[in-house]
Amino acid sequence: MTPEHREPFDRSLPSPLEAVAALRSAGEDSVVASKTITSRQQAMYIKTGLDERLARRMREPDAPALLLLSGSSGGGKSALIRMLERAVPRDTFTTVVEDATHAEAPDEDQTRSLAGVLAGFEGGVPGPGVRILLAANTGLLLRLERMFKRSGRPALAELVSFALHRLGVPAAPPVPAARARELQAAVLVVDLDQRPTSGSEDRLLRRMLPVLDPDEPHGVLAGAERCTTCQVRAFCAPRTNLELLADPGIGAVLDGAIEQVALRQGRDVRPRQLWDALGTLALGNLDAAPDADPCESVAEMAARDDSDAVWRTLLPNGAFSAPTANLLCSELAVLDPAFAPSLEGHDIIASAGVDPEDDARSLVRMLGGTESEREAILTAAEALRAGQVGGGTAAIARGLARTAWLAGKLPLQAGIADEFARALQGDDDATDEVIGSAAEGIVQSFGRFAEGNYYLPTESLAERRDSRVLVRVELDDFLDWSPSMPEEANPQGSEVVGLRPLTARLLIGDVTMLLDLPLYELLERAASGTSAASIDIERFHSIRHAVETLGRTMASERDAPLLIVRDGGRAAYRAKTALRRGRQEFRITKVG
Repeated sequence: MTPEHREPFDRSLPSPLEAVAALRSAGEDSVVASKTITSRQQAMYIKTGLDERLARRMREPDAPALLLLSGSSGGGKSALIRMLERAVPRDTFTTVVEDATHAEAPDEDQTRSLAGVLAGFEGGVPGPGVRILLAANTGLLLRLERMFKRSGRPALAELVSFALHRLGVPAAPPVPAARARELQAAVLVVDLDQRPTSGSEDRLLRRMLPVLDPDEPHGVLAGAERCTTCQVRAFCAPRTNLELLADPGIGAVLDGAIEQVALRQGRDVRPRQLWDALGTLALGNLDAAPDADPCESVAEMAARDDSDAVWRTLLPNGAFSAPTANLLCSELAVLDPAFAPSLEGHDIIASAGVDPEDDARSLVRMLGGTESEREAILTAAEALRAGQVGGGTAAIARGLARTAWLAGKLPLQAGIADEFARALQGDDDATDEVIGSAAEGIVQSFGRFAEGNYYLPTESLAERRDSRVLVRVELDDFLDWSPSMPEEANPQGSEVVGLRPLTARLLIGDVTMLLDLPLYELLERAASGTSAASIDIERFHSIRHAVETLGRTMASERDAPLLIVRDGGRAAYRAKTALRRGRQEFRITKVG
């Protein structure tokens, strides 16, 4: 360490942990202000293929007259504008309007101002040389379309409607075909909500993690000069957490978990949510007042010689083991491998607490830790070795299981999610598995499997009956699937943003429905014989409707084989009509 200080660190230097706190959604750097970007925000902004593709497109001679950036709050619209302006030649954009992205609704003055910016679209499309960069969310565009229409500007209302159709908004008013063709080459709509942020090393999350390295001079901590004066780094779990998050191996593990979260919610995690979660994971639920310097909390831990607090704040515990207001961290905690059944996890949990020395060695072996790097790991290991960890053996076991997961030695229970993801990517074998599991789950939930055949209900399942009539269906012939891609509505924007599917369309007969990962997991569990919980019944409603529709359609065929089920399903009879020797016969046979 460099110069000795009586104090735990040089308080005249900027606090690196305050910089970490600023990453969170409530932090000062979470929102990019109009026309400005701070040095830390500049370090937080990570270039991806999206930036390169957009800059290249706007440099081309036939670049669109209007580039519209849309997406939810926290999607990075303002920051992307700042970086685009730097990536293209000066004066490429004749007009830049970013304040619309911060407005909930356009007032009269803003409507007039935007009408002036878009005036070239009133008589068709602007002439050569016009390049407008505009950021606006979907809600504002819907209101703007109505205000343009009310103010007697139908051409501008059609322009906004065209953009809304590109964004896939069902409520968007229709645009005349001739006007749509006219606008097609003149308007490029980019929906940042469709930007993939996880699932690959070239996507946003994996590129964000290296700038968390405390010693990186161009990172978000700008080299963390105060850390070079710090006498209590052995108790600074947040600094060690930052070093762990910047590790490529741990980054890959975390990326895989966040990709699962994206699959479960059917949409990618936005940049602001990622920074918020990373700030929360790094601080690890450190006990610090909102406006206080978190470094002071570390100094207090050192003064108390509180190695248990270091263990509790370390990355494998921290936000994973205690309630947090951060939604993404809460979603990650649901995937906690310490609570998932696996042989590897069982071995770790069964041996935890038996030999404290072995627990300490395991922690250091899996995460590293020396007197100059990841120092807090050694302190946490000492807490394990000395039996000073609160929460007993269970806390030790779960912490070590999460440690093994971060070290890549204990996988998440992701078999179903991986299968679903491979099917979305076009893997034929995975697609067959998904369709097969969906068929089994549908029959187990709503129908009956008898004598090697699938049977579906012919009437509403909402009505209570002593007996039911089901019809035989070759379900594989009536079940199809395709990745759900909104690219048809916005092919150019989808290509620029790098759109990938996170949900699928499931076709049951003539009914198309959305299939996401949680619903597929319900079907897969049903296929294995596990009934849906009452909280999950609502998710099954659309499938039930599709199944009932298909059953009624098949039952209308004259010779359709039927199954009569009585006594709550305990007794079943196969019923079939057939023409025999010129006579129509009706046969009923009991089945097992």
